[in-house]
Amino acid sequence: MSYSTGELAKLCGVTVRAVQFYDGQGLLKPESFSEGGRRLYGEAGLKTLQIICMYKSLGLSLSEIKSVLSDEEGCRGRLLSVLAERETSLEAELDEKREQIEIVKAVKQQIADGLAISPNTFFDIRTVMEGKKRLKLAYVVMSVLAVIALFAETAFVVLWAVKGWWLPFAVGMPCLLVLMAVIVIIYYKNTAYICKDCGKKFKPRFWVMFFAPHTPRTRKLKCPYCGSKKFHTETFSD
Repeated sequence: MSYSTGELAKLCGVTVRAVQFYDGQGLLKPESFSEGGRRLYGEAGLKTLQIICMYKSLGLSLSEIKSVLSDEEGCRGRLLSVLAERETSLEAELDEKREQIEIVKAVKQQIADGLAISPNTFFDIRTVMEGKKRLKLAYVVMSVLAVIALFAETAFVVLWAVKGWWLPFAVGMPCLLVLMAVIVIIYYKNTAYICKDCGKKFKPRFWVMFFAPHTPRTRKLKCPYCGSKKFHTETFSD
């Protein structure tokens, strides 16, 4: 069965111009010509165009499609190689988009908090995002230690209340206090703050930070560079 350019385009859901373009690039070959000189394509042409459309939907470039179609013997291996490259490229694009989404959310939050969008805003947000990634490990360590402390404290209280064993409580509680102090020190050593006015990173003194009002993401401190006393954003300490 033969198909005209228009019929072929309709069957594959593309424009006539697209069929003509692929023909002009040598990807499609007419099986014959009509009496009026129109190009006619057979089943092989239909299959080729369907394959082209499939590759295009996967995001392959024209040169990559040409490379795969021209290498009939090594088509499978070449296609796997091209698709692997495309997968890597798409994953990189996804990572970039995710980062952009996080930046958009952060800027929206700054606006919602009534903060001015300064020339340092983008740098600040990027720094905070990088800091958050590095803080995750410290948070994991602190969480594990906190769970251990909570379990041990519960065990000491139960032993004293049920069994009357006060010695584990007497010995264990000071150890737990030391453990909690270690958690606080880990937190202090791994955190710094970014001034929301001047954009500079700073690390406050321990007791100043410890008693300062805070939220899960910020702490009210005085910036040593510009003197701004606000809820500055937490980040990783280099």
